[in-house]
Amino acid sequence: MKLFSTRIKLIFISIFILSVFGCGSSTEVFNVNIPAHTLSYIGAPSMHDERMHFREIFCKLLESKRESQSLNIDCEDYLWRLNDEPLTEPVEAPLPVHDTHLRILIVSGAFSDCFPKIGKAYKLDTEHLIRLGYRIDYVPVSGRSGSDMNASVIAKTVADMDMETSERLLLIGYSKGTTDILHFLVNYPHLSHKVTAVLSVAGAVNGSIIADRYVKTYHKWFEHLSLGDCGPGDRGVLDSLTRKEQFRWLAMHPLPQHVQYYSVATFTREENIQAALRITYELLEPINPLNDGQLLIYDQLVPGSTLMAYVNADHWTVAVPVDEAFSGRDPDTVTRYKKMRTVLFEAMILFVVERLQQISRLDNTAPSQTK
Repeated sequence: MKLFSTRIKLIFISIFILSVFGCGSSTEVFNVNIPAHTLSYIGAPSMHDERMHFREIFCKLLESKRESQSLNIDCEDYLWRLNDEPLTEPVEAPLPVHDTHLRILIVSGAFSDCFPKIGKAYKLDTEHLIRLGYRIDYVPVSGRSGSDMNASVIAKTVADMDMETSERLLLIGYSKGTTDILHFLVNYPHLSHKVTAVLSVAGAVNGSIIADRYVKTYHKWFEHLSLGDCGPGDRGVLDSLTRKEQFRWLAMHPLPQHVQYYSVATFTREENIQAALRITYELLEPINPLNDGQLLIYDQLVPGSTLMAYVNADHWTVAVPVDEAFSGRDPDTVTRYKKMRTVLFEAMILFVVERLQQISRLDNTAPSQTK
């Protein structure tokens, strides 16, 4: 009965938005024959492109698990190759080795605590890494609160952690979770020094045009509405997701340079978008059809970060199992995406582990600076 109630609420919200705003009329054509690009403020630090190497890791990991896990999926189907990423021959090198000294904290997205069974990013996908010895936890952010309030929750979580001296801390942000993490790093500089790296997955880095359009409607109609298991928080969830607010905030608050930043962006074709995201996809499509139903392709990249991949998935499919509970998709398609998500999560961790090890080796071999 509770699951049915959740479905009804999601459908009601979707129908209401459709009736109020209608659907967009597309003037753009879905086209991946373009180079990778970003949208950022003047003076933003430049990106680092590592798509080719991440593709190697993802594809090798998938092949290594294909037989044991009956993976009927192809690597190239799940990572977009834009026209500035060259075709390369497979590199004969082993996969990176896991490093359980990497401590992981995951910050989920907006409204995540309203629907706890489906709202936690990569909840099922962490199980394999936990069995390997990783310590992985979730920050109990408020899904209906603004980023500054959630930054304080992240700060308390980090401050209370019993980290070993050999551990390094990776914060993984999904959707608005990335925005919350960035606010934490800026608002709490004394705690940001405990963080080694940040991984953003479909992060609302620049904010969302959807939030700009819906924020007044949310405050008028939904601010006091009961939504699942969550409380109202400080009611600032959409305010902190608007382009107007977040883009301005980024320009005025340079991110700490001692942290390593990594970005994974998402977009897909309309036919691959889940039904509940079709409405928002159609609103974004006239601006740019390369979107995931919530965010445009170029709004998901952290300034100065390493670009790892463009994943062929919608905003929910890449990280949370919404389609497994509510989607009308073919069950085989749902299963393939579920398996893709598990491989993607492990590949992202392996990539970050390898990069941090390389940085550590460089730091250890660099000549000391003496006066």
